Amino acid sequence: MLDRRLQFVVGKGGVGKSTVTAALALAAAARGLRVLTLELGAPGGVARLFGKVPTVCDSPIELRPGLHLAYVKGEAALAEYLEIVVPIKRLLRSVFESRLYTVFVAAAPGLKELMTIGKIWFEAEKRRADGGFEWDRIIVDAGASGHSLQYLQMPSTAAETFRTGLVHRESLRVQSLLRDREATCVHVVATPEEMPLVEAEQIIAKLREQLELPLGMLVVNRCRPPAPPGMREALDVLTGTPTAETHQGVASGVVDAARNAIGWLAVQESGLALIEQHTGIEPLRLPLLASEEFGLAEVERLASVIETGGGPQ
Repeated sequence: MLDRRLQFVVGKGGVGKSTVTAALALAAAARGLRVLTLELGAPGGVARLFGKVPTVCDSPIELRPGLHLAYVKGEAALAEYLEIVVPIKRLLRSVFESRLYTVFVAAAPGLKELMTIGKIWFEAEKRRADGGFEWDRIIVDAGASGHSLQYLQMPSTAAETFRTGLVHRESLRVQSLLRDREATCVHVVATPEEMPLVEAEQIIAKLREQLELPLGMLVVNRCRPPAPPGMREALDVLTGTPTAETHQGVASGVVDAARNAIGWLAVQESGLALIEQHTGIEPLRLPLLASEEFGLAEVERLASVIETGGGPQ
């Protein structure tokens, strides 16, 4: 899946999509690839992680050698497209300045989503002078699942709505790339809890059955490591061992904390087994990293886990 040229990252809000996007981008850049990371609408989590914010829409900045970041807005993508197809700049300036144009862009259903995906298609198809692709990998932080699926659905919706003409032809071209299993995939991110896993399962079903888009990895973020061998037996021994009165509170607190951790681990394993059974996809596990301030060092650790196939760390 890491070899697909265009990769989208989707999932329920708060599960770490930007973190996974950044880790995927770092993993690709570490392999010597030229990588473009895209955020939709405005600079977001990826920009915050790297501490570098693009100031101009659609204008990539370099985060480190081989790794670039930009953000895409539908309004800007539409304006760029019109500048390409309308040769008379004076006429175009009048269009941009008209109140009718502003109202139309704001109100037209699905227009911004369609133009955003069209801009991503343009970047994915961009070529160098030697004929190779400008970007070896494009990793898109597509945002929370409700909105991200609207973006991914727009080309097929537009192609069905406009049966002929320019919009129909352009939408089919974009749709063809999105459904190309050699070039594109959609990664679904969750955390090992009931609601994020349920939503991840629903996203996978919609991608397969309604949107017919190629699935990437099911990434489960913040997974707890397995309990050490003999943990439960050790707790039983500890609870049955007489302790001095001054140490009873400490022993009780240790036992409670350990049993709570084991309980959450059981919830995690049950949820992961269930989603694998329902979807047929083995989750790629990213570990829960304990740190005072989550930053690039932690993202780089996750990138190395992605490269090696996940699992307890």
